[in-house]
Amino acid sequence: MLPDKCSIREGSRDCVNPPEFLITVVTGNDEFMLGITCQKHKTVVLSKIENLQTQGNIPNGSIKFENLKSVQTDCVRGDPDDFIQL
Repeated sequence: MLPDKCSIREGSRDCVNPPEFLITVVTGNDEFMLGITCQKHKTVVLSKIENLQTQGNIPNGSIKFENLKSVQTDCVRGDPDDFIQL
């Protein structure tokens, strides 16, 4: 399960947009999940991650934004209201 909103804060307020991208850093055979973001904050997040990589706080590697998709199985059932947000 992932949070239902973007993981970025605007000032003292959390972003209320639903997440659209899973953010990972790929280095060699390893992939590290960093968070989720909406389309509005994608460029801000990219800039911040590049800055943190330069400082050595995040492993160097390619930054990957993967589109989130809604999934429903026999074990995990989605409520129609959940799909409205996506």
